[in-house]
Amino acid sequence: MFSRFSYLFAFVLPINSCLFLLGGPHTSQAAIVWTLPFWLFLLLDWQAPDLPAQTDNKMSELYYDGILYGLACLQCINIVLMLDFAAKLPWQSLGDSGNSLVNLILVRFLVGASSGTSGIVVAHELIHRESRPQRLLGHLLLCSVCYDHFVIAHQRGHHDHLGMPDDIATARFGESFRAYWRRSYKGYFCYAWRSELERLGIDRNFWQAKLLRHRIVHGLAIELFLLVAILIMYGWLAVLMFLYQAFAAVRILEAVNYFQHWGLGEGKAGNTYGWVTTSWLSRYALIGLSNHIGHHQNAASRYHEIAFSERGPKMPYGYFVMNLWVKLHNASYRKMAEKELLNCDY
Repeated sequence: MFSRFSYLFAFVLPINSCLFLLGGPHTSQAAIVWTLPFWLFLLLDWQAPDLPAQTDNKMSELYYDGILYGLACLQCINIVLMLDFAAKLPWQSLGDSGNSLVNLILVRFLVGASSGTSGIVVAHELIHRESRPQRLLGHLLLCSVCYDHFVIAHQRGHHDHLGMPDDIATARFGESFRAYWRRSYKGYFCYAWRSELERLGIDRNFWQAKLLRHRIVHGLAIELFLLVAILIMYGWLAVLMFLYQAFAAVRILEAVNYFQHWGLGEGKAGNTYGWVTTSWLSRYALIGLSNHIGHHQNAASRYHEIAFSERGPKMPYGYFVMNLWVKLHNASYRKMAEKELLNCDY
């Protein structure tokens, strides 16, 4: 019974962001209090006992899809609220300016985190669906973080070339997150652009009618339209905050990609598809994302149906803790990961 409703944990961070935006602007002291749900998640992911995530499809498909649609709605609502929030912050006095600056920092923190979950994680689930409307919703969510090209880079690049030298999403043995971030952020776009040129049969002469069918051009056009609309309706500060939350959300995504496959290139992915965690919070709050090996075994599986696999090197913590670890103290993370890879048998 508990596992059926555990996916509702995915609503905690987006709802927290929504309430923060609805109730603001806040005093500096009150604003910081709104970060407590995130720190509680971090504590649970660090200290809670590990439980192997089991397949649970006992509820109706409408229930599981409803969770996705609810999270997608919250993502869109939070983006609109964030833009309005940023546009209405007072800057008349020094005190107002200091308080508004704290609010903006918290907006980046809260909305960036929720965009990484209710935005990118939900989009990742939807872009693998057979239903065209669901895939389109996935594209929309990715446009909300200016990362629509991820669809092609992820499906054609990562899934088809996992662990191979040309798989951008597989961090190399010994590679730091900083080096991986620089390589993957640019590499994803370049790969997706080239892949579409090849699909359409476009040569170096870009000025062809076929370019209008280039899916990366479609995504860029939508993202540019969003930025122009935001500028007209809410102003420059809102545009900057939109881009800032998108940057934060994408950093979360790439940190996850980094530790999910770190060091599994050069043939190691032939034995396993990824690193393993048994954190129940990561499983449910991120709607099955942590069952990543099962996802690569069958990308068409829905999040509540993904099989859990223990075949791989073990992470010491769940995704929330790992995300901060690889960013804040990458050297110690790499030391742990190297030791685990050298000693494990999978």
